[in-house]
Amino acid sequence: MKIGLVLSGGGARGIAHLGILKALQEKKIKISGISGCSAGSIVGMMFAAGYSPEHIFEIVVSTATLRALRPAWSRSGLLRMQKAEEVYLKYIPHNSFELLKIPLTINATNLYAGETVYFSSGELLKPVMASCCIPGLFEPITFNETTYVDGGVLNNMPIEPLIGQYDYIIGSHCNPFGMQKMPKSMSSIVQKSLFLAINNNSKGRLAKCDLVIEPPALKLFDPYDIRKATGIFKAGYDYANQLMIPEIAFTK
Repeated sequence: MKIGLVLSGGGARGIAHLGILKALQEKKIKISGISGCSAGSIVGMMFAAGYSPEHIFEIVVSTATLRALRPAWSRSGLLRMQKAEEVYLKYIPHNSFELLKIPLTINATNLYAGETVYFSSGELLKPVMASCCIPGLFEPITFNETTYVDGGVLNNMPIEPLIGQYDYIIGSHCNPFGMQKMPKSMSSIVQKSLFLAINNNSKGRLAKCDLVIEPPALKLFDPYDIRKATGIFKAGYDYANQLMIPEIAFTK
């Protein structure tokens, strides 16, 4: 049984993927291939490189990683991903899709063509960083003479590369629909509107998953609040741990 895993984007909520992966490992579920977007692309990259969910958590919330995302302002007033890329390069020095231990596909949005682009070969880190470039927060990434922004703009649940390639597809979705409280500031309204638009393009794709893991407790966490990382990880783990996984997922 070849099991594919889709990892959605979701900002800081993407840390829940790590808790979910830990629970799946404890349930002896082997992942054969991964497709990830934005935060899911980082988790997918690190897991496919052979790092444990717990180790990835330590890396993601480390001082060095967080600092890499804060001070690197560009002339446009947006954050740049360059320093974050340098941090992850220390953990994946080969910088290659082909040398990962699990096949990985990630998606980004071609800003000018207005279309989703999938990456699964060649240079690894540039496409992953492009997949994470949230519009209005991070400066778009240009490589191979093309400019890219966050993959979630058009496809936050990139199941397409896995369809027909795997026997069973698990979708880890870290953006549960709905909200706990109404946003009050203009910035929070803009942020919430963006996530609503991104969520809307996930509905049809979630229906194509054989199993969707979507921890409802994630509604309690702001997508931009990395300070709640431990709680987000626990929300993902606790929900996936108590979930009854269909027996077909264990069949070899």
